[in-house]
Amino acid sequence: MTWQEKIYRVSPVIIQNIICNLEGEKIYRRRFSKNFFELFNSIKERDKISQDEMEELQLRRLKRQCIIAYENSLYYKDLFDRYGFNPYKIKCVEEIEVFPVLTKEEMQKDISKFINRHIRKRDSVKIGTSGTTGAGLVFPVTKECENEQWAVWWRYRHNLGINFDTWCANFGGKVVVPLKQNKPPYHRTIYRFRQISFSMYHLSEETVKEYFNVINDNKIEWIHAFPSTLSYFCSLMKKAGLSFEHKIKYITIGAESLLPHQEKIIYNVLGSRPLQHYGLSEPVANISQCEHGRLHVDEDFSYVEFIPVEGNPDCFHIVGSSFTNDALFFLRYNTNDIVTLEKSEKRCPCGRNGRIVKDIEGRKYDYIVQKDGSKIMILGHIFRNMINIREVQIKQDKSGFVTFYVVRCDKYSYEDEKILKEEIEMRFKIDYAIEYVDEISKTKRGKHRLVISELANDD
Repeated sequence: MTWQEKIYRVSPVIIQNIICNLEGEKIYRRRFSKNFFELFNSIKERDKISQDEMEELQLRRLKRQCIIAYENSLYYKDLFDRYGFNPYKIKCVEEIEVFPVLTKEEMQKDISKFINRHIRKRDSVKIGTSGTTGAGLVFPVTKECENEQWAVWWRYRHNLGINFDTWCANFGGKVVVPLKQNKPPYHRTIYRFRQISFSMYHLSEETVKEYFNVINDNKIEWIHAFPSTLSYFCSLMKKAGLSFEHKIKYITIGAESLLPHQEKIIYNVLGSRPLQHYGLSEPVANISQCEHGRLHVDEDFSYVEFIPVEGNPDCFHIVGSSFTNDALFFLRYNTNDIVTLEKSEKRCPCGRNGRIVKDIEGRKYDYIVQKDGSKIMILGHIFRNMINIREVQIKQDKSGFVTFYVVRCDKYSYEDEKILKEEIEMRFKIDYAIEYVDEISKTKRGKHRLVISELANDD
């Protein structure tokens, strides 16, 4: 936990709101710079380009990324030379498939080999990811890369009718309200982003009306959330007999797959269909659901490969190569997520070209039950910056107690364990144990399950 987080936790609500808005202003200026809006306009224009134009764009962008990687990183200079690969003479994107798939674990061992040696620190920012395995990775991205990633995400939102000035009720994984706070408000308002950020860690039967009243009184028309959290919120609303006085026009979801029972209760309670977006901190793949409900690969953002899962011919690993990040290079990077593909070749009524995904299999989480009976779904945020954890699995077989099974990297230390305990205690009202293991077993589909709960059931 940083000293800034410690100050935030003990500050009164009014100071926390000021801190949130100062940080929000800082992020907004970086994320939505002049360059962002220039990119956004060009990205909107290439949304429905022809297949031939898309292939030319992909080749041009991938070739550029390979040349920069070859000239500026130790790993790719050695890799390209060993395979006799000439990045200056690439004639089709499939040529890079000669290389082995890159894993997060390999990057964790020595991330410096993948970094652009000549990038200036002021031209990049550090971001972190945990993903479905719980393994942490912190790496640099250029400001241009961050701008483009958000421009692609906002293209998806604009296609649904959401504008930059649309207010949003956000249910995310950040600890915006300290866990020890036991009275309202359970949200913080970030005016620059037109966003009311709710704490998913305080949501329960006792608090649901407070959440409901804030959205209802402010007539918020857009909700963005993890599907597990939003379906839980809707089940609590239904149980309490609550319904909004205005229409919730837009429901966007991410970070998890949308399960059928979740979609059903969200639609029944809120009256609108949730539409999902798949994206990662690593800029290697984006999949956006259109207004007709089909999941389109954003082919202009990165080169995405679907590699068959051994023994499961209907399932595919998502492996992606970035076009955008000149600070650290992701080529043939395994996302650890799995999809099934749409078999029909019939073109979507929205008019977009490119491949269509039927279902994203790799982001399905159970929840844990805390001491007070409340449920917490998204748990990967705990490990976002824990780069010395290779894998982790969370298991629960009784309310209020959780076991964390951790596969350590070689550099894992007492300090890492201390940080892990701080993260757990900052976010959850549970008793827990940490057990160190050599490996985490996979599912029959070859997927790592972050959470295994004997208590979880459909809402």
